[in-house]
Amino acid sequence: MHNQLTKEERKVILGISFAVVVRMLGLFLLLPVLSPYLGSLEGSTPFLIGLAVGIYGFAQAFLQIPFGYLSDRMGRKPVIIFGMISYVLGSLMGGMAKSIWIMVLARFIQGFGAVSSAMTALSADLTREEVRTRAFAFIGASISLAFTFSIIFAPVFSGIVGVPVLFYLTAFLSFLATLYIALFIPEPKNHHREIKPSLKNFSLVLLDPNQLFLNLSIALLHAMLVAIFTFIPYKLVYEYGMPKVEHWKIYLPALILSLAFMVPSIIWAERKKRFKEVFLVGVVFISLGFLFYHIYPSFFGALLLLFMFLIGFHLLEPIIPSLLTKLTHKDLRGLSLGFFNTVQFLGAFLGGMWGGVALKHGVMNLTLIGIFSSLLWVMGVYIWSRSLKV
Repeated sequence: MHNQLTKEERKVILGISFAVVVRMLGLFLLLPVLSPYLGSLEGSTPFLIGLAVGIYGFAQAFLQIPFGYLSDRMGRKPVIIFGMISYVLGSLMGGMAKSIWIMVLARFIQGFGAVSSAMTALSADLTREEVRTRAFAFIGASISLAFTFSIIFAPVFSGIVGVPVLFYLTAFLSFLATLYIALFIPEPKNHHREIKPSLKNFSLVLLDPNQLFLNLSIALLHAMLVAIFTFIPYKLVYEYGMPKVEHWKIYLPALILSLAFMVPSIIWAERKKRFKEVFLVGVVFISLGFLFYHIYPSFFGALLLLFMFLIGFHLLEPIIPSLLTKLTHKDLRGLSLGFFNTVQFLGAFLGGMWGGVALKHGVMNLTLIGIFSSLLWVMGVYIWSRSLKV
């Protein structure tokens, strides 16, 4: 009975999952279609396209820790509601933007309310220890489903009604999530802590080798995600002659295949404690994707990169945060998640810039960096995981 979610816990998890998913839609829903659309805006250049794609992650990256700190001092809900309203305003501005510079500003305002760590901390505050891992897993699975939904749905929908409607859709959903949190999610009560809030806690998190490696891993994963989905959709439209509305023909089978790998792999990792093996396989798939596109810089090579990367992504996206929560003390979890989300969105920002550089200077700038970084990552996983006990 103690391992069953209560009615209140279910309400909290569903509400926070919805809010987190809406935030991630600002990144995921626009990824497959944003860079081709930005090319049509006034004043657009490859550099500014990359900046507009990535600045959402930049704002998220540098404001996660301050917003997390404010949520500790002022309460979770006020900070979260402020951040969600910022996201609504940025989304509305993005839908109305006619120039690339206005879009850059809109994307920054979208990302300004960096409340992912505060929302995750709120879910931890309002769930019992016995069910907390399940709560985090549900939130993580919701993010993966949002990504899956986004890259299939966005090209078709944007081809019918236009990219601005996607901005308005995320604004509306974010407004609904804000109302739900304001009206139905309680503010958590103070609880006894084994580790008191202190500046020393920053060094505990920053100097922990497990934290460091997992933070670097999520940053690299999301940098690759945004770089690939800045570069490949643009190439599909403008070089390979494939209209946006037809991109689902690529994304759907790629996602079905990647999910077919993910589900049994994650079950195996959980039951047999084989997290490091699944982690390593995921990184190997990503490195092979970059290698294939380097060898075949063509439509066929782009397909191979997408298929291999999405398999690796869906193996790693649930594994990395799961390992983080397992290896973090409960009283440091909020701070740890603040750093984790910071580097995740910083990776997304750098990925947008990387994709913009590759658009300007050629495919080798995508593939060579991808091959080199993923090979270092493979070696890092192998060395780090030898002492891992989970």
